[in-house]
Amino acid sequence: MRRIHILTLARLDRATQKVTIELHHQGLWDARLRNVPIILVPAGIAYGWQWYGGSGEICIPRVSLLKLHDFFTGNYMSLADVLRHEFGHAVADTHRGLFRSRHFTTAFDRSHESNDRSEYAPATHISRYAATNPSEDFAENFMHYIRCRGNLPSKHATPAIRRKWQFINALCRAIECGRTRW
Repeated sequence: MRRIHILTLARLDRATQKVTIELHHQGLWDARLRNVPIILVPAGIAYGWQWYGGSGEICIPRVSLLKLHDFFTGNYMSLADVLRHEFGHAVADTHRGLFRSRHFTTAFDRSHESNDRSEYAPATHISRYAATNPSEDFAENFMHYIRCRGNLPSKHATPAIRRKWQFINALCRAIECGRTRW
């Protein structure tokens, strides 16, 4: 039987530790990312959010309306996946010189700042949410890349998604080497 859980600080801390180890393993855990605060907030509509271009923190609500909705519809997203996704936004926010580049535009078919929505296509998008805009496309691919340790699952091994994962792999190496631009 499924139960609704209100997120606790202890559970958030455990998930954060797990994800930071994964980010470290991929060469992404640098001083910039370490300085991104993760805040447990009382409530929110989304699973979480990152204040891109603002204060930069990642906010995770104790109670999320979307999580409540998904509980009743049978959808599930782990707390670790939410953090992986939001850390994707934080990487983009803290390493803007690597995202404002032709490398990103080539991999994702548009600039990171574009708000253009795409029509969802499984051969192009790793999830429906990835079709929202290029920054969400990146964060969704980033989440899967980190979860899968950089190994692209065969069900997603299309040329478009492979190109996005190649960008993320190159991004990991660039950050690991301390690059700020391509």
